[in-house]
Formats: sequence, structure tokens, C-alpha cells
Amino acid sequence: MIIDTSINCLGKSNFLKSKGVNTVGRYYRKATHSERRVTKAEAQELSATGIKLFTVFEDYGKEADLVLTSAQGKIDGESARDQARLIGQPQGTPIYFAVEGLPHGYKSGHLPAIRDYFSGVKNKIGSEFSLGVYGDGIVCRTLLAEGICKFTWLAAASTSFEGTCEFFGSKKWNLAQLPPLDIEEGWNGLRIDIDHNNAKLNGGDFGSFLVPFP
Repeated sequence: MIIDTSINCLGKSNFLKSKGVNTVGRYYRKATHSERRVTKAEAQELSATGIKLFTVFEDYGKEADLVLTSAQGKIDGESARDQARLIGQPQGTPIYFAVEGLPHGYKSGHLPAIRDYFSGVKNKIGSEFSLGVYGDGIVCRTLLAEGICKFTWLAAASTSFEGTCEFFGSKKWNLAQLPPLDIEEGWNGLRIDIDHNNAKLNGGDFGSFLVPFP
């Protein structure tokens, strides 16, 4: 089972393993809700239990909060890169960047600014890590097709947004969230989303990894 959660999993790795979880998506953040940020100790504990991670940089909850400029992309790219280095994320694995556009979703007209944002991200990430995107169908489809991002994670909350149903049907995504979202009951204090991995693309690779542990 592949899940993602904004809650620290330290001390819960054995519980997650008992639930059949083999991969956990966790967050890099800069400005908001720093308590949701994955820690080195957490990543090491999960890895020692054999549970892989994948990571997403998300500091914004709605489209008005994310400034889609190259300058902001550089700020976010540098922050994500530094946090990835801190937990020991292996070079070459992806960092997904959240560009979901809630509550209304991004449209085709937003794409030039989204390209600018990712040019800034790429400027700081370089070739150290691969680029991934978490977001609406139109965003995932475009960034994948143009070679800006190698990995795509389709957001379940975006089913009514431009291009999402079409992109889901194409099966060109690496990950897709499945409803219901924010499951809490029976998860030992965690709030989780369940993610589906498209095993047909890249041999099922969506960028999961283990970090070195003592």
C-alpha cells in the first residue's frame, strides 16, 4: 500500500508495516506548517523498517498563495534541495512540487507562469534530483509532455479540473490519489491519503527510496 500523510510518522513505522504500508509520501515545507515537514529521524526509522519514502514540496494550500514566478521557484527549489540533502534523499530520485491550484484549478492560461516557476526550481535543483509535479491534469500532462518534469502525481481533488479526467485515462501518471481523502479512522493518529501507482509507466517507478540509517 502507498500512502501520503502530512503527519510525522516517527514511532509509527511498525504500525504502518502491520497495515501493509510499503511506501509513505512525506512533505518538504519552508514557510508554513513546519511541523508537517519530514525529519531525518523519521526518514531513518521508516527506512530501517523497510518502508520507502517519496517526497513533495508543498507550502501552499490554494492557487492564490503560490506565486508562479521564476524567483519563487528558485526559493522553493533551494529549500526542497536543502531538506532533501538533510534527510539523505538519494541523488537522482524525484522531488514532487505541488501545483494543484485549489480551489478552482489551473487552466491552460496559467501554463506560461507555471513553466516560469519550474524554470526557477530547476535552476536550484539542477541534476541533483529529478523533478516531479503534483497537481491538476492539465499541469501534469503539459510538464510531462514538455520534458520539464519526469514524474507526475495526479491529485484526486482535481477530478473536475481541466485535463484531469483525460490525463487519468491516459495512464501516463506515476501516482494518482484515490478518494476518499484524509482517512483517519484506524490509523493510530495519522491522517492519510491512499495513492495508486501506475505500474505500466517506468516499470512502476515513482521515485520511492530508502535513506541511510544507523
